[in-house]
Order: sequence, then C-alpha cells, then structure tokens
Amino acid sequence: MKILLNDFKAHESLTLEEEINPDDLDLDIGIMHFPDNLTLSAEAWKSGDEVTVQAHVEGMRNFTCSLCLEEFNNLFEKDFTLHYDIKGLDSISLDSDVRDEIIMEHPIRVLCRPDCSGLCPFCGANLNHEKCECKSKE
Repeated sequence: MKILLNDFKAHESLTLEEEINPDDLDLDIGIMHFPDNLTLSAEAWKSGDEVTVQAHVEGMRNFTCSLCLEEFNNLFEKDFTLHYDIKGLDSISLDSDVRDEIIMEHPIRVLCRPDCSGLCPFCGANLNHEKCECKSKE
C-alpha cells in the first residue's frame, strides 16, 4: 500500500482500504499460511513532517499443529500504529511495515487446541483421535 503525500488535504485524514495478496508480502512462513487475501483498513494523518497511520489487518490463516501435525484455521486480526518521517518524500509505502506487524504475530508454538495430545513417539498415532496400542514406554 502506497500513500501519496499530495493526497492529503489540509487538516483532513485519508481513509484507505486494500486487499493484500499474501504472496506479495511473502507471508507464508514455517507453519503459518494465508490461503486468501487479507484486508487492510487504515486511516492516515499528516502533521508537519510526520504521517501517522492507524491500521487494522484481518484474514484467515492456516496453521499446522506443533504436536499432532493437523491443519486448522483461525481468524487473524491485528490493530497497529505506524509513524513516518516524511521530510523530502513524495510518498510512503506501508508494505514492509505491514509484513513485519503480521509476522510478529506468528506464535512460536501453535496448538490446534489447548489439550492437544500430539502423536505417539513410537507408532505415530494421533492421540487426539485414537488410543495408542504401544506397550513400550521407552
């Protein structure tokens, strides 16, 4: 998303809305995947040599559980504020900062549910769906 600084009118904010293709921001990392476009809504204010952007981004994301390896979906939503020094600029691009904000919300360990039992280390059975027949506790 690019903001042209000439679009600002005196004492008025800009309202922006854009669909973000996850591939354009290289958002598929590790066990997190965005299957559809995300929606970015933002309002920007110019004050002197600074622009402040209040943004909201949302969209569905797919995960792979860290314990049982099953895939599941959840809604991603985040509100954030960005500040830019615009001295000598004609425009600002939000793309890299929006990407950073989304990636910072990537959890280190993802579980499909809080009580996920994971996989049996011996036979690989998904302990959420079946009882393991392994006798060994090695």
